[in-house]
This record gives sequence, C-alpha cells and structure tokens, in this order.
Amino acid sequence: MDTKIRQAFLILSDKSTDELVNFYETIRTSTSSLGKCFLLSHQKGNATQTRLDHINAFTFTDHIITQSDYFPLGFSLVPGNNQFPLIRFFLQHPDYDYYWCIEDDVTYSGIWKDFFILFSDIEGDFISSHVHSSMHDPNWYWWKALAHPYQVIPFEKRIRSFNPIYRISKQAIAFIHDALQSGWCGHHEVLFATLLYHAGFDIIDFGGAGEFVLPGFENQHYIDNSVGTQDGTMRWRPVFDKIGTEKNKLYHPVKMH
Repeated sequence: MDTKIRQAFLILSDKSTDELVNFYETIRTSTSSLGKCFLLSHQKGNATQTRLDHINAFTFTDHIITQSDYFPLGFSLVPGNNQFPLIRFFLQHPDYDYYWCIEDDVTYSGIWKDFFILFSDIEGDFISSHVHSSMHDPNWYWWKALAHPYQVIPFEKRIRSFNPIYRISKQAIAFIHDALQSGWCGHHEVLFATLLYHAGFDIIDFGGAGEFVLPGFENQHYIDNSVGTQDGTMRWRPVFDKIGTEKNKLYHPVKMH
C-alpha cells in the first residue's frame, strides 16, 4: 500500500476523564506518523468538559441521529447507531483514505504503533473483528435489524462484524452513506459487513477465526474462542478488570485504562 495514504484515527467516547485523555494521547502519539487523531466526543447534558480543551475533538450529541436523512434504530447512539458520528465526521472531513474508529474501552497488549503500521500495509475496505456469516451464529439478536423498504438480503447471506475497533475506507463510508439515504437501516454490526460485502468491497477480519481472516493471521491480533462474542479477548461481555496477559492482542471491553 502507498505509504502516503491519509488516515484519520477516531476515538469514540462520551467521557472526559483523565483516563480518556491519557488514552487519546496514547493513540495520538502512536499514530503521529500515520495520520491525524481526533476524539469523537459524545456530549451528554450540560456538563462542561474542560479536560478536552486541548484535544482535537469532534463533538456531537444524540441529536445527530435525528439530524440525518436515515432511519435509525431508536434515538440514542446505543444500541446500534454508532455509524452516525463516523459518517458525520466523514462528510465534514472527506479527504482521508481510511478512517479508524476506536471505542474508549478497547486496548492492545502490545505497541499500538506497530499494530497500526501493520494494517497500513494491508489493503481492505473494511477491517473488523468476529466477521462471520449468519450460519456461524444464527441466534444473534440483531440479524433481523437489517431492513429496506423495497430490497431484501436473505438471512443466510447476511454477515456480521464486531466493531469496537475497525478501519473503513472512504469509498466504503460513502457507499454506506448512500445506502442509508436510500432506505437501508440496521445495527451497524450487520449493516456494514453485509452491505459492503454484497457490493463487492474487500472485507477482512483482524485475525480471529473464520473465512475473512487473512492466511497466517488466525488468532494473531485477538483470540476468538466462541461462536458469538462472549469469549476470547474481543468480547461483548463480561468486562475485563484489566488487560489480559496474551501478547499483542486486542482486548475489549476493558475498564478505563
């Protein structure tokens, strides 16, 4: 991949704690030679967040959901609407080649810079974790959330991803934006992977298990031990009290760093 690619590293958080600032600084310094770091700051209530004054912050509220020409899942960011701040950022900053979105409870038991450099050399429109077809985990609750007024993607052709951290190309975000405007809606974990895959975009798993993992990357960047996302180092629940002992692995969710 061309070393001159432009990358935006976006940390998604609703916090303004010292721990969040430290995490931002870790990612910012780790990516200073690779792109530009921003905080996607989810503002709630009227609380002032003076700790963020010196941070390159892109702020938004839950109103971002009703201010877009899309059909959301409810009127809060969680569950399933995490694509809204990413797309809004992209529409205002469309000149990056790739956009990383990193939730504040993701951590890495290695050197973040080495992780990002590795994937800077790997092409792919969408890179995430636990990328699987519906046949792998047919009981996942959010499969049915993917919908369109006039189009249908059959259940057996749907694909999901687990997105506490992911990278997406500008072409893929532009496609998702257009798809949402056309009437598609759904939880981002089924919407991104399914629509992009069926549109011919290149989908890659960071390195757990399954057909979307690059050869030699199996369980390299996180451990995938389960059918769903309840086990391994990248999981939905329970929360890790601290980062685990596996080397060079992504962990989620970890209590604030």
